[in-house]
Amino acid sequence: MIEPLTQDDHVARPPGTERLAPESVRNGEPFTVFYGPGVGDIFVDSTGRIRSMEQSLWRMLRSAGFERIVFSTLQDPVYFRDRASWDRSRRPARRTPGATDRPGARSMHHAGLRGPLGGMQLLGAASAAEPARNTATGAGAARASGISDPFGVMTLTAHLRSTAHRTAVVFPHADEFLLHNRAPRQLAGALAEWAADGVEGNQWILVFNRPSLGRVAEFLAQLGHCPQLETFVTERRDEPARGGTHRIELPQKPELERLVHSVRLRKGLRVGWRDLDRVVRGMAGQPQTARVWRERLQHLRVGERTLDRDSVRDWLGGSVADERTPWERLAAMPGTEELVRRFEGLRAEVAASEELRARGRASRAEPPSRHLVFTGNPGTGKTTVARLVGEMYRDVGILERGHCVEAKPGDLVAGYVGQTALRTDALIDRALDGVLFIDEAYGLSDQQDGFGGQAIEVLLKRMEDDRDRLVVVVAGYPDKMTEFLDANPGLKSRFPETNIVPFPDYDPDTLQTTLLNRLEQRGLTVEEGTAQTLRQIVEGMHRTRDKNFGNVREMRTIADAIHSRWSVRVGRDVERPVSAGDIPETYRTHLPRPAPDPEQLLAGLDQYVGLGPVRGELTGLTQRLRMRQEREAKAFDPPHLLFTGPPGTGKTTVARRLGELFRALGLLRSGHVVEVTRPDLVAGYLGQTAPLVRAAVERALDGVLFIDEAYTLVRDAGGSGGFGPEAVDTLLREMEHWRGRLVVVAAGYPDDIERLLDFNEGLRSRFTVKVPFPEFSPDELEEILRRMAAENGYVITGAAMERALRWLEEKRKVHPRSFGNAREVRKLLEITEGGKAARWSAGEKGHELLPEDVPDPEESRDGRGFPDGRGWPV
Repeated sequence: MIEPLTQDDHVARPPGTERLAPESVRNGEPFTVFYGPGVGDIFVDSTGRIRSMEQSLWRMLRSAGFERIVFSTLQDPVYFRDRASWDRSRRPARRTPGATDRPGARSMHHAGLRGPLGGMQLLGAASAAEPARNTATGAGAARASGISDPFGVMTLTAHLRSTAHRTAVVFPHADEFLLHNRAPRQLAGALAEWAADGVEGNQWILVFNRPSLGRVAEFLAQLGHCPQLETFVTERRDEPARGGTHRIELPQKPELERLVHSVRLRKGLRVGWRDLDRVVRGMAGQPQTARVWRERLQHLRVGERTLDRDSVRDWLGGSVADERTPWERLAAMPGTEELVRRFEGLRAEVAASEELRARGRASRAEPPSRHLVFTGNPGTGKTTVARLVGEMYRDVGILERGHCVEAKPGDLVAGYVGQTALRTDALIDRALDGVLFIDEAYGLSDQQDGFGGQAIEVLLKRMEDDRDRLVVVVAGYPDKMTEFLDANPGLKSRFPETNIVPFPDYDPDTLQTTLLNRLEQRGLTVEEGTAQTLRQIVEGMHRTRDKNFGNVREMRTIADAIHSRWSVRVGRDVERPVSAGDIPETYRTHLPRPAPDPEQLLAGLDQYVGLGPVRGELTGLTQRLRMRQEREAKAFDPPHLLFTGPPGTGKTTVARRLGELFRALGLLRSGHVVEVTRPDLVAGYLGQTAPLVRAAVERALDGVLFIDEAYTLVRDAGGSGGFGPEAVDTLLREMEHWRGRLVVVAAGYPDDIERLLDFNEGLRSRFTVKVPFPEFSPDELEEILRRMAAENGYVITGAAMERALRWLEEKRKVHPRSFGNAREVRKLLEITEGGKAARWSAGEKGHELLPEDVPDPEESRDGRGFPDGRGWPV
C-alpha cells in the first residue's frame, strides 16, 4: 500500500529518498528532465513509508525550495497535491451581480486570460478552503475538470510566469502528455519562450519513462513538435556534465533495507536476522525495481516463508548462500592465482587513491580503463569470473551495483537498419552500474560488413559516455579475440593490452578433482581402480583437446553420463560404488591399449613391393613402444617423419597406412591423413599463408599431415618475394604446439629434402625419423606390373613382360629424375590395355597381354606411345 499524504508532509523538508534528492534540481535551468529505470517505481522514504513516484517527486521538490507545485497529465490538465500550492494558485473572487452572486459561488480571473473564458472557474466545484481528496491514490489533490488542452497550457504557463512564489510545473507522464496533447503548437511555443526568457527559479519538470537520456532524445526527435526541448535534451546527452537532467536509479541497499522492515512491520514478514545483511546486499546487486522486490517479499509472507539466503536463492543465485567474499571465491577457483594478484593490486590501487584524496592530493588524471578481455577455451571459468568482477568492483567502489548482464553478439545485433543501435543501447542500459559480459565477442567483428560494426561503434561510445558506471568484459578464443581487437582502433584503446586476461586450459589434476567432486556432489562413491581409470581418460582428453574442449564443462558431462549408467545398473541399491563398467564407451577410446604384435600390425605392408626398408623402420617403432608398455613406462609422442625417395615408390600409400598404425599403437587418437602440397599451404598475399597452415594442421590434429614435394615450400626463398618461408616458420610453431597430437610427414627426393632441412635448422630437430624409399629394381618393377595386370584380370606373357621392362628401362634412362617407378608401371599398363582393346575389337578375345600390345621401347625416348594411334601417348 502507498502511504497517503498526512499533516506531517506539509513541513518545510518532508522525508525523501536517496534516488530523488533535492540536488537533482539545479537552479538556473529552465527544465529538469527525469528519466531512468526507476521512473514509475515505488520509493521507501527515510521514515520507512512507501510512496508513489508522484508523491516522492512532490517531497523532493518541496525540499528543493519550491513553494508551489503544479501537476499536469492528459486526464487532469491542472491539479495540486497539497493545500499550500492550491492556495497560492487562487485569486480573490470578484463578485458580480447576477447568477453567480450567491453564497459559495466563486470565480477566478487570470491576468493573462481575456475574453469569454475570463470568468471561468478553473478548478471545479470544490471549496477553496478544502481541496478534493483523491481516495484512490490516498493523496489530497485539487483537480481541474473540463479544461481544454490549450487552456491548460495557458494556465500552466501563467503559473510559471508568476514571480510571487517559486513554482514547478510537473509532467509526471511526459511521454504521453507530449504525444497526445491536443495543443502541440501552444505547448511548443510555451516551451520555447520559457527556455529563452523564463522566470529565474521556476521550472518545468518532465518525467520520461525512458531508460536513458539518449532514448529521451530519440523520442523527442521522432515527436518533432518540441524542438526547443529536443535541443535541450540532446545537448545534455552529448555533454553529461551539464545540469538539467537526472537519472532515477534502481533502489540501493539502504532503501531496500527499509523496504524489508516496512513489509516486516506492516505485513508480518518473517526475517532471518543472521542472513539479513547478506540478503539485502544481494538484492541491491540485482537490477530490479523496489516494486518487484515488494511483490517478492509479500509472496514470501503469503507463503509463510522466512526471508533468508535459502528463500531468495532463486532470485539472487547461489552466491548469496556462499558466506565467502568474492575475493575468497576467486582464490578458491583452480588456476586463478594470476587473477587474484591482479585484483588484489586493483584493491591496493583504489585504497591508495582514497588516501591521496583524504590528504587533498586527489589525482586529476582520467582513471585507467577497467574494461577486461578474457581469452581462453570454453569451461575455463570466464563467465564465473565475470560475475565475481562485478562484486569485487562494487566492493572497492568502482561500481555501485555490481550485477552482471550476460550477452552474446546476437543480443546486440539486429537484422534491420536502425535496430542494432537500439538493442545495444538497451542492453547497456541494463548493465549500467554493473558488468556487461559479452561472450564470443568476436562475432561482432566477424560481421563487420553487416550490423556488427554498428554494435561496436555504439558500444565504444557508451563505454566512453558511461565510463564511471559501466565495465565491459569481452571473452572468446585467444586468436579470435586478437582479430576482434584489431577490427576497430577504438577497441584497443578501451581494452589495453594490460587488461587482457588469459584463461588457460585446466591441467589433468584439476580436471580429475572436478570430476570426482561432481560425482561426490551427486552422492556417488568411486572404486579405487575406477578412479585410476577415470584419471587415464582425463589425461587422454586433455592430451587430445582442441579449442572446443570444454574443460570443467566436460567433466560435468562425464560425471552426469556416469551417474545415468550407474543408476540403471544399481537401481535402489545406491550404496554400490561406481565401477569401470559405468563409464560410457565414448570415453574408453582414451584408455591405453596394449601394443599389438609388430608382425601382425605391419603385415598389411607385405602386399606392397619394395617396402622392406620402410617396414624395418616401422618395426623398430612398434617394438620400442611395446617394450615401454611392458615396463609400464610412459608412452612416447609419435615422431615426425621424412619420406625420401623418387615418385611412385609408395610414400603416399605408406603415409595413409601410417595413420592407421599409430592409431593402433595408441599414439594417435584418430589416425586420419590430410594430404597437402604447396598450394594448400602457401598463399599469394601477405598475411594469408599462416592461416592456411594453421587450418591444415587443425584438420590433421590427432592424425597425419602428409606434405608431398615438401621442398617446394621454400623454392621462393631466394628473394622472389614468395611466402614459403612463412609457411615453414608457422609449421614449426604448430608442430611444437601440438606435439603428441600431430604427425607431420614430409616427402620428396632425398637431395631436395636435405635442402629443405638446411633452409631451417629447426626442421632437423623436429623430423627425427627418416624413412628411405629407394627406386624399384627391375625385378620389383616386374612384380608390380604382374600384380597390377592380375588385379585387372590380365595375364602378361613372358615376351610381353620382356618388352615392357625394356620400355621402363628406356624411360628411366631418358628421364632419370622424373621416372615415376610404380606410376610409370601403371601408365604402361594403361597403354598396353589400349593395345589389347584394339585387338579385342578386331575379334581377338582372351586374357593375355601380348608383345604387340606393349609400346615400342624406342618410342619411350620421346614420350610417345603408339605412333599409329593405337594407344595413348605417355
